[in-house]
Amino acid sequence: MNVKFSFDKAIAERRGFMLEDVHQTIKNLFAAPGFPCVSEGDVLSFTDKGHGDDFAVMWDIILSLLRSDWFLDCAASCVWQDEDGEEDILSQAGKA
Repeated sequence: MNVKFSFDKAIAERRGFMLEDVHQTIKNLFAAPGFPCVSEGDVLSFTDKGHGDDFAVMWDIILSLLRSDWFLDCAASCVWQDEDGEEDILSQAGKA
């Protein structure tokens, strides 16, 4: 399992955020339970640790982000990937 994020730098800056700070915030949220950041740069990607509760913990973080106005404003993409395929989470943000 993994989740990938990208952000709109112009929107983040209009909201008063530096893109580096947005990236660091996301990294900190996933680092707290030990999920590794496996890709950096324009797209941040985090993967599971192979533990039974990884799915629930990752989705808890994702859902908390979806409830944050700053995230919804700045996020350009948020894509969940697992053995069943890929899911565009932002397109379903209204359901969170």
